[in-house]
Amino acid sequence: MEVIGMFKNLEIFKSVYETRNFTTSAQLLFLSQPTISVQIKQLEEMLGVMLFERNGRQQIVPTESAILLYQQTQQLLDLWQQDLFALKHQNSDQKISCKIAASHTTAAYLLPDLLRKNKEFMKPLELEVSVLNSSQIMEQLKQHKLDFGFIEQPLTEKKIKRQSLTTDQLVWAGDATEPWLLREQGSGVYHYSINYLKANNLTLDHFMTVKSNSLIVQLLRQGIGQSIVSQTALTDYPEIPVKTLSKQYQREFYLVSRDELPKQIQTFVTQLAGSFIA
Repeated sequence: MEVIGMFKNLEIFKSVYETRNFTTSAQLLFLSQPTISVQIKQLEEMLGVMLFERNGRQQIVPTESAILLYQQTQQLLDLWQQDLFALKHQNSDQKISCKIAASHTTAAYLLPDLLRKNKEFMKPLELEVSVLNSSQIMEQLKQHKLDFGFIEQPLTEKKIKRQSLTTDQLVWAGDATEPWLLREQGSGVYHYSINYLKANNLTLDHFMTVKSNSLIVQLLRQGIGQSIVSQTALTDYPEIPVKTLSKQYQREFYLVSRDELPKQIQTFVTQLAGSFIA
């Protein structure tokens, strides 16, 4: 019972560390705010360190000890969940939960065919697939909310593996008299769009932020806007005006995964990456 209590304390600590707020953590964990505060204080007393500096009633700042504990906590909780799963389902055919995410472009033009080619390796897994931008995927990997993902930017983080899969050519498309259609900050294309504007001494006097590649393409089809988009996304729409860009606008797609994964998920990740090796 004492061990289980410790893991509950670590779950609370993990939530507080990620939200930087006792009240928000209490809401997420369906506990009272005083309970959260007491559990964190007990953990600090047991470890003999201060985990959070309180700046006023709302803002809290993690200490160096908290940063170190957070890194270890994620691994401990993962191992604990894996062990519980193995104990409960050692004599059953229960599938292993596997959470993945893909950026908008990779979700539309890379992932479906990749999963089709590797259906056999999906059988032991219960997949949950999300579509997020590249920065969001990396953040959720850091927090162990995802097992692996596909991104469009060369982002790096400690204890997250990154493997190059394939290249994608970006092009300019649309009507030069129309407003710019930009993806949100944190997306793979946004970085290249800003670079294009700077390189061509263009200003953003008139623009729209559109959080969907497919919607951008449909707007371009209607003669609305101009944008930097993946050449692959325009394959079926020859009516959209296109201008070829240099290799400077050729990017990599990456597979990113956590360092330590259950064997079945790691096998799946390895197979997916191997699909791109000639």
